[in-house]
Parts: sequence; C-alpha cells; structure tokens
Amino acid sequence: MTKGSPSCSHCSAYELGHHHHEKSFFGEYFWYFIGFSAIFILGSILIEFFLDYLFISQVLAIISIIFSCYEVIKETIENVKEKRITANLLMVIAAVASFFIFHGQEGATAILLYAIAEHLEELTTDKSRNAIREILELAPDEALVKTAGGYLNIPSKEVKAGEIIGIKPAMKVPLDGMIEKGESYFDESAITGESIPVFKENGAEVFAGSINSESFVDIRVTRESNDTVIAQIAKTIQYAQQNKSRKEKFIEKFARYYTPSILIASLLVILIPTLLFNLNFTDWFYRGLILLVVSCPCALTLSTPLANVVSLTKLAKEGILVKGNRFIELVNDIETFAFDKTGTLTEGKLKVYEIRSFHDKDKEEVLKIAASLERLSEHPIGQAIVNYAKGLRTNFYEVEDFEIITGRGIKGYINNEIFYAGSEKFFQELKLEIPETNLTDIKENGTLPVLIGNDKTLVGIITIRDLLRVSAPILIKGLKERGYSTTMISGDTQMACNTIGGCLDIEDVQGSLLPNQKIEQIESIKNNSRGVAMVGDGINDAPALASADLGIAIGASATDLTLETADIVIINDDLTKLLTYIDITKKTNKIIKQNIWTSIIVKLSFAFLTVLGFMTLWLAVGIGDMGVSLFVLLNGMRIFRYKSKFQEISTKTLENDVKTIICENCKTKRILPQHHGRDMIKQDDKLVCWRQLIDHDQLEPCEEELPLYCPKCSKKLEIH
Repeated sequence: MTKGSPSCSHCSAYELGHHHHEKSFFGEYFWYFIGFSAIFILGSILIEFFLDYLFISQVLAIISIIFSCYEVIKETIENVKEKRITANLLMVIAAVASFFIFHGQEGATAILLYAIAEHLEELTTDKSRNAIREILELAPDEALVKTAGGYLNIPSKEVKAGEIIGIKPAMKVPLDGMIEKGESYFDESAITGESIPVFKENGAEVFAGSINSESFVDIRVTRESNDTVIAQIAKTIQYAQQNKSRKEKFIEKFARYYTPSILIASLLVILIPTLLFNLNFTDWFYRGLILLVVSCPCALTLSTPLANVVSLTKLAKEGILVKGNRFIELVNDIETFAFDKTGTLTEGKLKVYEIRSFHDKDKEEVLKIAASLERLSEHPIGQAIVNYAKGLRTNFYEVEDFEIITGRGIKGYINNEIFYAGSEKFFQELKLEIPETNLTDIKENGTLPVLIGNDKTLVGIITIRDLLRVSAPILIKGLKERGYSTTMISGDTQMACNTIGGCLDIEDVQGSLLPNQKIEQIESIKNNSRGVAMVGDGINDAPALASADLGIAIGASATDLTLETADIVIINDDLTKLLTYIDITKKTNKIIKQNIWTSIIVKLSFAFLTVLGFMTLWLAVGIGDMGVSLFVLLNGMRIFRYKSKFQEISTKTLENDVKTIICENCKTKRILPQHHGRDMIKQDDKLVCWRQLIDHDQLEPCEEELPLYCPKCSKKLEIH
C-alpha cells in the first residue's frame, strides 16, 4: 500500500517517481491470509444462519478481519497521526461500527474486499512502475573504457565526458556519445521508438541504451551517466508527475473537503431520522455505514493521475518526452500548429541543386573554383558544395591568401587570380554585374544562390537546397484530418518558405523572420486562435517555443536551449511522433472523462439507493468502491494497448548517390531534379517522385515522372 493522497492511501500509487514498495510478511503471503479470512467469514455466516449462534458468528467475523486488515489498519494509523481523514479511516469506522448492530460479517467482508481492491490496484500500477524502471535499466552498469593498455570494464557512473568507450556487436551502449572510430547499425527502438536499426558512422551521435547490431566501434562519451537521454527521460517523467493537470489539481482539492464531508453526512443520516423522526436506529445506523463506504473517493481520485502516468510512460516508450501532466490535457486547447522550416520540416542537410555558368566558364570549372575556396571554410553551405565536388571526384585548386568576410562570403587567390564566393549582397558591394533574371528564377524555386566571380565579372551561381523530411507531408495531412490549422514561421527567405509550404499545403507561410518577429507571429496567432503549439529545433526557435501555449522540440537536431525551453521533446526526427502524441493524449483525456463520470454516477446512484434502503454493505464495497476503482484502473491501463498508425519509413531507398545527368551524345549535363521537396529517384528509364517509392497509408502518392531523354538531341541520358 502507498500513501500521500489527501483522500486515499492507494490513490497515490501513481506517484511512481517517489514510490518505493516494500513487501511486508502480510504482502508476501497476501492470498493465504485472504483465503483464511474468507473461510472465517463463510463460517460466521453459516453458524449464524443454521445454528443461530450470534456471538460465535461475530467472533469468527472478528478473526476474519484480523487476517485481512493488516495493511488497512497500518495505513489508517499513519493517516490519523498525520491528521488526515482518508478512505482507510472511513472503511475501518464502517467495519468496527457494523459489530455494534451485529452485522459483523458484512463489516468483515467490507475489509476483505477493500484489502483485495488495494492489492489488485498495487498489481495494476506495478505495470506502470515497471515500465519506467525498464527505461532506467536500459543502459548497462558497466562500460568498456579504452586505456593505454587496452579496454577495461569500469562502472558507467565513473566514466567521464571525453573518455573513449568500446561497443562490441550485440552490446548495449552504456553512455551517450559520438562515434570516434568504426561504423555500425544501432537499434534505438527503446529510446526513440524507431524500430528500424539506424546506420551510424564516424561523428554520428549514439544514445545510451541502443544496441550495436554489427561491428565494434569506439565512442567518445559526450554525456555522463546522470545526464544521458535515458536519465533525462526518467527525470522528465518524475517532474511531469509533479507538474499536475488542472483536473488533477481540482480533484485533489475536491477530495480534501469531500472525505470529511462524507463522514459528516453519514453521521447526519444516522442521527436526523432517529432523533427528529423517531425512526429505527439500527436501520439508519446501517444506512449511515453504507453511505460511508459507498462514498469512498478512491475511484474519483484515481481517475486522472493513473491515466496520466500510464500515458507519460507510453509516450516515453514511443520516443516522446512530455514535461508535465498538464501538457497531456492541453492538447484539447490547441487549434493551430506553427512550424519552423529548417531542421524541423526539412532535414537541415543542404545539397547542391543546380550550377549555372557565365562568360565562357563551364559548370565543372565553376564548381571546382567554388569548392576549392569553400574547402577552407566551415560554413554549412560551403561544406555542401565541397561534399558535392568530392562526390564527383573533382580535383581542387590550391588557394592562397584565403579570407572570410563575415556575413558576406569568402575570397582567395587561385593561380594568381582573385576569386570570390558569397551572397548577392556581397557581390553588389563588389559592384559586379548580377543577372537579375537568373536570381529571380533561383529564388522562385526556393533555392539559395551562392555567387562565384573574379574581380571583373560573375562566373557562376551554385544553388543550394534543403531536403524535405519524408514524414513532413504525413504530419501536415494528419493535423488537418484532426482539425488543426497549420502555419510556417521561419527565418529563411520567403521564397524558400513558399516552396516548402507549397509542397506541404501549409495554409499560412511567413518567412524572413527574426526571433522577436516569430514571437510576434505567435502572439498574433494566439489572438485569433484558441491555442497555438510551436514546433522547432534551433536556438532562434526557443523564444517562440516559450511564448506558445505548447512548445515542441524536434530532439535529434534540437539545441540544448530548445530542449530546455520545450514542453514536449520528440527524441528522433520522425515528425509522425507528433501525431502519435496527439492520438495518445486525446485517448488519455477521453479515458479520464470516462473514469470521472463513471465514478460520479455510480457514487451518486449508490448513495441515493442507500438512503432509500435498497443497498447493502456488501454491494457498497464490492461494486460501489472496489468495482468502480478497478474499472478506473483497468480503463486507464488501456492506454498501453495503443498502437501507432504510422509505420516506420526507411529513407534508405530515397538516398541518391546520383550527382548529375549526362547526355553522352551532346555532353549536356543536368543536376538531378527535385519534386515535392526531395531528389527524384531513378526507376527503369525514368525519374519518379520519391513518393512513388513509399507505401504508406498516410502519404498521398505522386505520379510525377520525367523520361531520361536529352531535350536537345533526344538521346538517352546516363545518370552518374
């Protein structure tokens, strides 16, 4: 049994983060004690019915109570010491008082059934408690730490950030880290909920609790044992239990006054009819005892918190961290979802989209110049150009006197000739002529232009584009089906945002926003909407997350500040987890309503029948208290049975090694085109939209196809 609730001892069993269940001798042999108790009750009933030995029957009933009342009496004494009126006290008063009117068998039965109810509730809540404990035990206690003399087994809690640990095949990862050496597939289903093993190579992040599927790898520890993602999950659940919903706070406050009121009401039921109307004392004393039992608030106080904790645990197993029970309830108040673009709806992985050349420079030369300059820069856009050039096995020029012009671009000398690479604004400052029609066309495509030129003229433009997340269209479609409106608020250019917004059919798209302007947009949505949720991942999203009614961070790419600010964290990059969150929380809220109304209706009905004289103590305990409490518990546990409607999508088949399309006849070259925000995929003798390759109920198909024939000479194109 547990304690801590203002109204009922076992009603606080949901406080899993603070609960420590110690089995007593009675608890260890519970069903033996209950069996003996039931035998003595049966003997008491038979002796009174057949032999009419009233005194002996009452003695047997007392012995029955002795066998079943240990935990109930123990909790009652503790409650009285703490000056709290609880359901335990109500039950003990009813049981003891029943002997004064020679209904000892019913009092003993009440204690027996109440003890069984508490035990079954303990077994039921064990499932939630064990689920959280399983999360905590995902990471092994020991780590294989690399030393000068080899690898040594050391307790995980002693390993410091920066140390190297080895992970053997089939071994669980003990700590979060980055792969220092080697590559392998890792099963992260226990942490992120993603059932498909994920390939990780040098520099990739690995979570504690994931399982190495194939090869030995070295990992440099980035988080110590108290700070791993698993530890954060446990802390989040414990914190969330304290961050109660409005319903929980109301019910706790209600129960604080309700239980003493029931005790007073029972006394009035006994005294008023007998003292004022001279009715039979025994009859009304019995009805008062029944009212005491039937009005026990256990089911009502259990109705909300247990369902919430089951929901928190289920969400954590799905890779969704919710930082408070109130964020389960809040989903009903949200009307609009606002999204950042880069790193949220898109992957944040920049790729070369197109190369344009001018003034007798061919595309290969433009790429070679740009990549040679960008190789000395660490800017993400520059790295995208360098990686593309490496994929084409481009030879790099030697660059001298390299210089970064902050916020604008870079410059350096190649073969004693100065070259620049950077933004449109940078080239305007250099007073170089820029073809406006080309830039307008590029911007309308939603791509970012990188201009390349020398001290005389512009020699080329390389366009960069982000890739849409495969799960993004499923998310937006799912939100609309659930009745939510969508908007995009991004710091990226308006045209780039329009392109992604068009791919996803987002209703309102706002680009080129600074962090403070994002807050203004959130406040504007609040004024015109019932509630707004903000979804983002970057530092510039943190103010908007804090300002929104509900802040949601995409955890795999989110910054520490964003994770700290957000109310909900999606641990991996699968945006359909947001729909899973909505479905589970809506199911939870529906179950909570069922629990509350069932408790209220049964309690009121039984109280009314009690006053009219149609209720017995057995029925009051068996159905009015034990039955309703078990219904509430089992109904709440149904949340564990939820199965996500969104199957895992492997992007492996969508990863293109293709760099360019070449006509071997006329040597015309094209960059691989995109459709619906991602590269098109080669299928037979044509290019098709990536959506054709995904069999998913929630993703609308696309029949877009491009034949692989040269538009100039009609010869077949080759893909390289």
